[in-house]
Amino acid sequence: MICYVFKPKKSRLYRLRYRLGDERKIKDIPLRTHSREVAEAKARQFVEEEEKELAGLLPARSLREAAQSPLSKHCADFVADLTARKRGSSHLVHSKCRLNRLLKECGWRQLRDISADSFKKWISQHPELSAKTKNEYLASASALLTWMERDGRATHNPLKAVRKLERNETFKRRALSTDEFMRLVQGSGKRSFPYLMAGCTGLRRRELKQLLWSDIHLDTPQPFIDVRAETTKNRKSAIIPLIPQLVEALKREHLKRALFSDKVFRRGLPSVTILKKDLAAQNIPVEDKRGYRVDFHSLRHTFASLLATSGVSELARVKLSRHSDWRQTDHYTDPHSIPLYGEIQKLGDLLPSQGASQKSGKIGQNEGDSGQTDSPMSPADVVPIGSGRTSLAKAVPGWENVELVPRGRLELPC
Repeated sequence: MICYVFKPKKSRLYRLRYRLGDERKIKDIPLRTHSREVAEAKARQFVEEEEKELAGLLPARSLREAAQSPLSKHCADFVADLTARKRGSSHLVHSKCRLNRLLKECGWRQLRDISADSFKKWISQHPELSAKTKNEYLASASALLTWMERDGRATHNPLKAVRKLERNETFKRRALSTDEFMRLVQGSGKRSFPYLMAGCTGLRRRELKQLLWSDIHLDTPQPFIDVRAETTKNRKSAIIPLIPQLVEALKREHLKRALFSDKVFRRGLPSVTILKKDLAAQNIPVEDKRGYRVDFHSLRHTFASLLATSGVSELARVKLSRHSDWRQTDHYTDPHSIPLYGEIQKLGDLLPSQGASQKSGKIGQNEGDSGQTDSPMSPADVVPIGSGRTSLAKAVPGWENVELVPRGRLELPC
C-alpha cells in the first residue's frame, strides 16, 4: 500500500497520493489545505473510507454524497439532463411542477425520506385528483429515482413497489362508419380537409398541428408523409403512405399556401364543439347506443377501422397505426368494421352442404362446392358489421381500385 501527502512545487496546498491493495494505478487527489497536520488527518480518513468500501462495509462515495445532498438539487440536475436530451417543453414543465409538489407535500427533503408508504399516503389525501393524474405523479417520481440509480446516486427505486391505479375512462370513443366518415368529409366545407387528413393518415391532433409542408412528399411515385420524431408520441420518426384521394386534396391545399416550410394547418384544427356541429349537420350521432362518443381523436379510431374494413392485413394495420403492440390496434378498431360474416363464408365455401353429404356419405371439397343449398341467414342472425368499401367507393371516385397498403411496399423510399 502506498499512502503519503505532499506539496507540489510552486503550490501552497497539499495533495494525497495513494494505492490500495492489489491496485496498479496510483491515485492522486487534492486535499485543499496548506496545513500538513490537517492534510494528514484528511488523508487518513479518506483512505479508511476507501478501504471500507473495498471491503463492502461502506457504500460508494457517490452514494454517500447523494444521500446527504438535498432532493431539490437532484431534481434540478434531473431536469437539466432532460433539457440536454431535448425533451419537449411541456414535459419539462410538468415534470418540474410535479416533483416540486411531491417534495413539498410529502416532506421529501433527502433521498432517505422517499418511501412507498409516504407516496400512498399522499395519494389518499388527494381524492380530487383522477387516477390518470396520480399515475402521472408516480411516473415523474419514478423517472427521477431511475435516473438517480442509473447515475450512481441511488441503489434502488423506493417507489418501484407502488402500482399504477386503474383508470376509469370518462367515456369511450367510437369510430365513424365508412358512410358517416364520407358524409362528414363531404359536408364540412373548409373543414373537410383536416377531417380527411386525420381519417386517412391516423395522425394525432398534436402531430397534425406540427405538420409542415416540407414533411409531405407528393412528387414521388409513391407519395408519403415523413413524420418527424420530435412531433410523435413515441419520439420515433415514421413514414405514412398516402392514398390518391388524399394526394389530390393535399395538392389543392398546397396551391393556397405561400411557403413550402409553413405549417399545413396554420389556423389550427376544429375544436370538439365545431366537430359536434359538423356531425349534427350531417345527422351523425355524437353518441351511439353503446354510449360511445365521437371526438377528434375518434378519427384515429376511424382510420384503424377503415383499414380493417378494407381488408388490410393485421401487420400492415399495426405499422400504419404506428402502434408497438397489436392489442393497441385492436383497441382502436371498431368490431363492427371487421367483415366477420364475409370471412365466415370462406368456411362455408370450403365445406360441402348437408344435402350432398347425406347423398354420398362422404365429405369432400368438390362435392361441397357443387351441392351447397343452405339458405342465407335471417337478418336477426346476422352480426352487424360496417358497410365495407361500398359507401366509400361511391363517395370518393376510384376508391374501390385503390390498394391502401401495396404489397411489399409498406416502407417507402425517402
